[in-house]
Amino acid sequence: MVSPSTSPDEERKRQNWRDYFDRGERYDVPYLPERWNAIVRRNVVTAVVMIGAAVLLVALLWWWGRLGPFVLGSVLALVMVVYALTALHTRHMLIAHSGGEPGLALGVSDEGLHTPVLGTLPWSEVIGVFLVDESRKVDAVRAQRGLQGAAARFAAKNGAGSAHINVVLPDGKEVRRRIETRSWRRIVQTWAHHDAPMFGVVSFTLDQAVAPADMTRLGMAIIVQGERHPQVDVSLTRGASTFAEYMMRKSNVFDYSNVDGGSEGAPSGQAGGQSGA
Repeated sequence: MVSPSTSPDEERKRQNWRDYFDRGERYDVPYLPERWNAIVRRNVVTAVVMIGAAVLLVALLWWWGRLGPFVLGSVLALVMVVYALTALHTRHMLIAHSGGEPGLALGVSDEGLHTPVLGTLPWSEVIGVFLVDESRKVDAVRAQRGLQGAAARFAAKNGAGSAHINVVLPDGKEVRRRIETRSWRRIVQTWAHHDAPMFGVVSFTLDQAVAPADMTRLGMAIIVQGERHPQVDVSLTRGASTFAEYMMRKSNVFDYSNVDGGSEGAPSGQAGGQSGA
């Protein structure tokens, strides 16, 4: 559950959303087609350039015949190849989440969460929704001068995000089977769960290709739905580590009952681990 409103302005905004959903409305956030297509194109170009540069660098150093530079150059070439694979992975995940086209990104209603690939995820099937906003930290890195800042800005243009919506589902493998395209099933990560099916976690990195104003409204809509469905854990955090800690505890692989007095099933009393397989 989310905490109560702490300001009149926030309470007014939440009431507007309550009225909106009381009318039976559904709030859909679309991808920005121009941004979506730019990310898809740029990541292909980035991968080709990086792999080509890596091959050329290794060939030149091999022709030069100096062991020291060859070793150092090979390490740099490996970094280039890893970056190329990361770019292709980012592209693939964006395509998989969107169902292959820049249409619906994510929708919210009293019925549940609406997705392009998984369809509607009813609130009765959702264990928790974590709104992870790391934009302050990421923006600080992007503002830096030098190689680190330049790399962060380049990654942002290629679709690296800083705001994520992590949806926790009770049976990750069952959710994966709903996806007809096998290569898209990786959008559902699995987490160990003691004496139960592995949790499924679907992480939407929507600030890649979604208007900032839509992201803000989407977050508020989900928070209000958390109030309307108290069985769903809804939380806003500025660090991914908070979500990881929640999942580790929720999985109940390790017994934390003697550490903090938490009870089974509560966010403060479980532990576990994640798998992308």
